[in-house]
Amino acid sequence: RPLSGHRMASSTCLHMRSTSSTRRAAVLVVVAAALAVAHGKAPEPLPIRVVFQLQDPIDGLCLSPRGFAPCDTTTLWTVGVTSGRQSIVSFLNPGLNPAPEAQCLERVPNGKWDSFVRLGSCKASNSLKWNIKPQMGGAMVTADDNKQCVARQGHFARMQPCDFGYTALNVVEASLHERGFLLTTRDGTCFDGVRFRMCDPKDYKLYWGAALRFDSPKSEGYYSFFKFHQLRSEPGQKCLARESSKKGSPTTLAECSSASAKSWAIIDGKLAHEHGKMCVKRDDKTGAAKMQPCKEGGTQVSWKTADQLRF
Repeated sequence: RPLSGHRMASSTCLHMRSTSSTRRAAVLVVVAAALAVAHGKAPEPLPIRVVFQLQDPIDGLCLSPRGFAPCDTTTLWTVGVTSGRQSIVSFLNPGLNPAPEAQCLERVPNGKWDSFVRLGSCKASNSLKWNIKPQMGGAMVTADDNKQCVARQGHFARMQPCDFGYTALNVVEASLHERGFLLTTRDGTCFDGVRFRMCDPKDYKLYWGAALRFDSPKSEGYYSFFKFHQLRSEPGQKCLARESSKKGSPTTLAECSSASAKSWAIIDGKLAHEHGKMCVKRDDKTGAAKMQPCKEGGTQVSWKTADQLRF
């Protein structure tokens, strides 16, 4: 039977948020299109992946790695496609630090009909068959080839056979995806890929996007940071990279398909490369950025949208 206290999806009981149904439908289409990549050709070097939240329209809470919680950066998701199958991936887990051992939604059976949802390995079999299906009044989040559906129970996210019902969720595109973000320091400078300079929210060259990629041989997720003002489909789009693998090498902007443009993250507040081996360090006199071993330190950075800047 359905979970105790579960609310069956019904267009009559949903109090829809102020976002127009047209925009919500457009976001659902984009997410569905991203999921469809699993059945098409291999993704481009920098695939478009919508960043979104899965929001309950009744109380405004969002699906998070730990159940339903207030919507914030921890409730951001994107779609990962690997080996022809799709996953729902925690976009900031945590702080743009991909952790393959705990990054994707995973269904864990807990009895004949009941399952619970947790953040698990993207390689686990129950992390690889997820889908977001547009429906009247919201979307159904499914797993196991659309046989199991997310059904909310209080603040917990559980799963049950879709025939028993599901909790309809709004797919809300994040401003991070729409406007990009800045890589800022505590003293008010922003990183442009080559040097740190004073933050100016009107300077479009300071804005970044983060692309979650799954084209490594081990199918592990990692990030590339690309210049947001460039169209993602623009040939020769530039991403953050290193000039060489040597200690003290300057940072640069390079083709997003180059090896040094892959495997970036923010780890312990530092902009890091190669799974945290090398970190970006600012020259406090010139503002120039160079690479050094993370164990020797690095410049503390955080990502912020324009409306989060404080002067």
